[in-house]
Amino acid sequence: MSELGSILRAYERAWRASRAAALASVVSACGSTYRRIGAHMLVSEDGEVTGAISGGCLERDVRRHAMWVLQSGEPKHLVYDSTGDDEDVEDPFALGCNGVVEVWVERLLPDDATMTFVAGCLRERQSGIVATVFASGPDAAIPAGSRLLWCPGQVPRALGFEDAQQAQVLAHGAGSVLESGISSTRTLAAGARRVSVCFEIVKPPLQLAIFGGGYDAVPVAALAKTVGATVIVVDPRPGYATRSRFPSADRLIVAPPQAAVDALGLDGNSLAVVMDHNYRQDLAALEALLPTPILYLGVLGPKRRTGRLLADLAGKGIAATRTQLARVYSPVGLDLGAETPEEVALAIVAEMKAVLADRSGGPSRERAGSLHRHPEPISDPERSHADPVSCSI
Repeated sequence: MSELGSILRAYERAWRASRAAALASVVSACGSTYRRIGAHMLVSEDGEVTGAISGGCLERDVRRHAMWVLQSGEPKHLVYDSTGDDEDVEDPFALGCNGVVEVWVERLLPDDATMTFVAGCLRERQSGIVATVFASGPDAAIPAGSRLLWCPGQVPRALGFEDAQQAQVLAHGAGSVLESGISSTRTLAAGARRVSVCFEIVKPPLQLAIFGGGYDAVPVAALAKTVGATVIVVDPRPGYATRSRFPSADRLIVAPPQAAVDALGLDGNSLAVVMDHNYRQDLAALEALLPTPILYLGVLGPKRRTGRLLADLAGKGIAATRTQLARVYSPVGLDLGAETPEEVALAIVAEMKAVLADRSGGPSRERAGSLHRHPEPISDPERSHADPVSCSI
């Protein structure tokens, strides 16, 4: 999410400076690839690049196509196929990961509808779907470049469709993709032809509330901010939740835990870590946080201490439910053998990521199957009619 936010800011800068910009988006990824659907790269007409769509092997070529798109105004569909890579042959586009990546490159206009929609999702902390037709036959009912923008509870906005019935083809799939929680590429019927559609889920940034402004909370806040979280530091003690200690934090709250939780409105895209090093403050933080719908509640300290905190709450008539206990992680962090505050921060943030991805946090080499949860795109024999710029790599 940090990357998406950076791209939005770069787009706004280009717009204010009256510079055109092109957006390159990964719309399909099959096999082993470095980036998946949802990876974006913005190229402004002065050559500034924000974001990435690979590990560095495709960016130069995509930038070249983006500059052409900026001049012509015509979008491009790029296909990078590394399934037949020969390691003994020098190739400027050698991906080294044996997969297929498809990229949609388009010119962005001022007040672009898609960028405005994405910015709104992030600002309102609401998930949405950007459905983009990136390959279709010459006589398909839905032309390449057509797009549907949709948030639950809102009327879908169709761009580039000739009639409302065509938009229903995409709207039908948008709900199921959002329910699955996984951005994906699907092949759908459009009249007598079939079209390839990328359904990208736009998710609001994760929000991390750190209860405790001690010295060991500083690297947690910094690292969480680096990986894209919105960071809030809460501490009732003057001189702790300060800008000098937490220069990158999005919000600093000097208040008791309950007052802070009431003000924040923590939701299902929120996480929290309790690390006050003060038993009474930790008890108050747990009491305030347990009833919230947060995804993750880390508690610094030994398991025995956390058990005592929960027992004391139960003695006050506040017994944690099984669902609430399942979200409590104590001792907090993955078992990395961490000793220093920076190492502990790494263990905490790594555990958050593992929990969010529903992973154990073990070595990747011991995982059976793909590292990615994204489903493979459905093969479509009609894609050859989409006139993509194919790069056989």
